[in-house]
Amino acid sequence: MSSEEVLWVEKYRPARIDDIIDQDHVKARVKEMLANGNIPHLLFFGPPGTGKTTMALAIAHELYGDAWRENTLELNASDERGIAMIREKVKEFAKTMPTVKAPFRLIILDEADNMTPDAQQALRRIMEMYTTSVRFILLANYPSGIIEPIQSRCSLFRFSPLPKDAVNNRLKEIASKEGVKVTDEALEAIWDVSRET
Repeated sequence: MSSEEVLWVEKYRPARIDDIIDQDHVKARVKEMLANGNIPHLLFFGPPGTGKTTMALAIAHELYGDAWRENTLELNASDERGIAMIREKVKEFAKTMPTVKAPFRLIILDEADNMTPDAQQALRRIMEMYTTSVRFILLANYPSGIIEPIQSRCSLFRFSPLPKDAVNNRLKEIASKEGVKVTDEALEAIWDVSRET
């Protein structure tokens, strides 16, 4: 895919924690953890579109720099919800050490609250077995969909809905960079549509 074909959501996704809009309480705690070199397993929860995936990927960028892709496994648990995905992909990745000077590799499980109970139990065992080589970042809309033994092994971070002004300012910035003229009515329509998801 050429740079002209990249979706704007990916083209303008912040790669640094400081560039993420809002979520200041999460940013401060995550930056403190990174500075201390003490990253536990993390559970990010909150409504869609609030920056959970962006924060997880920014952590990967901070930890591994240009080598973030080979040291990060990103899976959507709603696509592969079952125990086979945990046993095969996750366990194999967890067994190996990072390719750069970092204490562990990173596994990002999006929509983790859609995993089956059996898959979550298998995940809990992997979290216990491979604590020296891997850290998990679980992304969920609802923490109640994650079994308690996993929650207890994670630091929990709640992502709040983004303020309208912050969203509109980011949209104006992107439109300006793309040479697109955007009206207040268009911004209002985008805001309304984004609230429906």
